[in-house]
Amino acid sequence: MSQGIYEASKILYEALSIGEQMLICGAEVYRVEDTISRICLAYGMKRVDVFTITSSIVVTVVTAEDEVLTQTRRIAGYETHLDRLSDLNSLSRSICAKQIGPAEVRDRIDMIMEKPSYSAGVQYLIYALVSSMFTWFFGGSPMDGLASVLTGIFLCAIVRCFRGKIANRLLLVLCASVLTGFAAVAVVRLGLGENVSMIVIGNIMLLIPGIALTNSIRDMLGGDTMSGILRLCESLLLAVAIASGMALVLYSYSPSIKTVAPQGIMAWYYSTGGQTLIQMITSFFGALGFSILFHIHGTRRLQGALGGMMTWGVYLLTGSFTCSVFWGYIIAAAFATCYGEWMARREKTPATLFLVPSVIMMIPGGSLYNTMYFAMQGDYEGFAATGLSTMSMAAAISIGILIASSLIRKATQTLSGAK
Repeated sequence: MSQGIYEASKILYEALSIGEQMLICGAEVYRVEDTISRICLAYGMKRVDVFTITSSIVVTVVTAEDEVLTQTRRIAGYETHLDRLSDLNSLSRSICAKQIGPAEVRDRIDMIMEKPSYSAGVQYLIYALVSSMFTWFFGGSPMDGLASVLTGIFLCAIVRCFRGKIANRLLLVLCASVLTGFAAVAVVRLGLGENVSMIVIGNIMLLIPGIALTNSIRDMLGGDTMSGILRLCESLLLAVAIASGMALVLYSYSPSIKTVAPQGIMAWYYSTGGQTLIQMITSFFGALGFSILFHIHGTRRLQGALGGMMTWGVYLLTGSFTCSVFWGYIIAAAFATCYGEWMARREKTPATLFLVPSVIMMIPGGSLYNTMYFAMQGDYEGFAATGLSTMSMAAAISIGILIASSLIRKATQTLSGAK
């Protein structure tokens, strides 16, 4: 092998390594493919062809010496870490600008991947925060929110215990959802909570694959239809497994548990519109919890949390001129996309860091749980109605992102052409 081919092979290897780690950390397919192509072209490759799906990356290049090189990488699993994704994105920009040597690229990749994750204590705290915030967000009582703290901590312990021991992700979330369902029933029967469904819904949101759902839509919008469909199918299977596991436990073991309506001062508070204030506050802290859970650091986590609160505020404002949840979701998703893209350009980082926390409150986890619960009860009319509602919410999010993304892309191309 000539020296030129050897160097080209090393460059291709490192470019593929960057793309692999970006995909693992939560990048969209089009971003992975674009990053690998730009790096290879920056080093003088004549042609670069990249094919990426959720489990594999294949790259073929034509070198300056007209030699053809192909390398592939198998993606075995994912670990959402958006801070690493941002650093890898910055590294790719530096490589394209300065043509850094392969050895230095390898050192910088290793430094990025060695960034520590949050400690066990922080993870337990975030699970407790997110579960309680979503329980209150969906209308649970103060007691339910406090009970969700306990079940959230229990869920974190289950996930940490099973991770690495159960290779199949679908089986992992199914086991976690079933055990958490038992925990929710237990805390209510012990008198620590009131509405078991509200506690369960708060915990479901910790397991719903929000990034995968969002990226599947963005992949399809970017023209990567196959990757988007694969990611969407995987996300839907996980979501159904999560909701089914918890719904099955509650249907089988909690027929004696009754939902307690708000009483006293809480009944007055909800009747006077206090739930709107609760939703605005919990949407901020819920999005903040997910920002930390997805390893977003610094002021960006607050920016993501602000996006989540503003997006939900936009949805609530749509109620003043439309009673349609569908149109409200479209408008709110479009706003979240615009906010994410604007912040991405301002911070010079992937829009995923801001888009995911912004739309996470809109993911229909509660509706999905109700759909599966009706199915367990044999209430097929309720199953059909809530199922249709769940699908319409997901479709509305997709349409909102589609409209906003298309307009932003068109405007960007127009401005670039004008320059």
